[in-house]
Amino acid sequence: MSLQLKLNLMITGLLLLLLGASAFFVIKNASEDVRAEVTSTANLALHLLDAEILHYSSDYGWINNTDGASIFRLKNLGNIRHLKIEFYDINGKLRESNQTKSQSAENKAPPKWFTNAMGLTGAGLSKQTRNIILSGRYVGELVVTPDPSYEIAEVWDDTIGLLGLATIFFVGINILVYFAVRYTFKPVDRIIDALKQMQLGQFGNRLPDFKQVELQAIGQKFNVMADTLQRSTQNNHRLTQQIIRLQEDERKNLARDIHDEIGQYLTAIHMDASAILSGKKLSQAKESARAISSVTRQMMDMVHEILQRLRPRVLDELGLSLALGELIHHWRQRSRNVSVIQSVAKELGMLDEVVSITAYRVVQECLTNIAKHANARRVVINVTQDAQYIHIRIEDDGVGFDPASATHGYGLAGMRERIQGLLGEMEIESSGNQVSNQQHAEPHEGTRIMVKLPKNVASTTNFLKRAA
Repeated sequence: MSLQLKLNLMITGLLLLLLGASAFFVIKNASEDVRAEVTSTANLALHLLDAEILHYSSDYGWINNTDGASIFRLKNLGNIRHLKIEFYDINGKLRESNQTKSQSAENKAPPKWFTNAMGLTGAGLSKQTRNIILSGRYVGELVVTPDPSYEIAEVWDDTIGLLGLATIFFVGINILVYFAVRYTFKPVDRIIDALKQMQLGQFGNRLPDFKQVELQAIGQKFNVMADTLQRSTQNNHRLTQQIIRLQEDERKNLARDIHDEIGQYLTAIHMDASAILSGKKLSQAKESARAISSVTRQMMDMVHEILQRLRPRVLDELGLSLALGELIHHWRQRSRNVSVIQSVAKELGMLDEVVSITAYRVVQECLTNIAKHANARRVVINVTQDAQYIHIRIEDDGVGFDPASATHGYGLAGMRERIQGLLGEMEIESSGNQVSNQQHAEPHEGTRIMVKLPKNVASTTNFLKRAA
């Protein structure tokens, strides 16, 4: 059931409840008014009839008159609609009444359920009798019966009119509510269409500035989310292309190294081996063997360098602390004009393989960028830990760069993707440009990169599964 239909049904139910409560109180008040009016009329009529009985108690010649003599002249009381007054003689024969058959026929009775709802059948409206005794002789009975049917009929007529107006009001309100709710929720269809487009991977759709305050906030947040997803998708596509190009470049470099270096070494080994086979002197054979040994060592160094580029073996053998120490040591040997201050925690605990590789590659990429671009004289490297995270902080006093424009390169983009993939954090502060979560970062000459990586990848994976 849609929210629009639910709201219409709720409002309809409330209106019906309000109408029902109003009808209940109207009928209750009308019943009390009719009861009071009929009771007062009956009391007044009985009082007058008692006076008439006393007045005519000495003259009872009319009793023997069989052609309908009227002592009480009840026909003159025909306009009293709330009471039915009847006189019965000693034989139980109706001799006189204030109502005629035509008057009874003119009275249109309301529905039975409405009469029962009025509740006017109690003892308070029961008939009352007066025994007529003349000179000690019982001559008949005067019966006064309250008759609220006329009042009930009037109340019914008034109620029918009110119900008609209430029905018109009810229908009008429902129509207004329906169109008001439909107009209010009309932008929801636009939001659903935009979400469907986003589900299909089309992130260029944007929501307009809605007039409704609540929907306006939803539209603004949706547009921000769409912008973020569009940028993220574009960055991922660009990064994927860069990764593919980098893989191809790495393959070309490996092919060139294998062809130029190892190929030459293998050619030299082949020539020396041929010399040994064809040589007749032992001294020549020893010389060729020494040459083969030297070339083999050079090949081993070349293969070790290639494997180190592909996968740092020391990381598996010695752990992250010693691997970072060796990485910094070799970088210091190649960059002797740079002062390096390092502080790496000796025991980084049991880390997942992906965390160790990410931390190693982050430090490696930072040092490579410093050597290529920073023109720095001083580098500070700090690697610490707490119960849940590995903290990496690398600073230099170089020329700095603009982090916003540098995100298009593979280095920083690759690091950021690696770190965000583990739900880590990365902050970059550089000369004149700062990208940081801190509101009041200190001015810094050069570049400062701060990385926080979670130790436990299993908890990160569970979090991503719950978020999905």
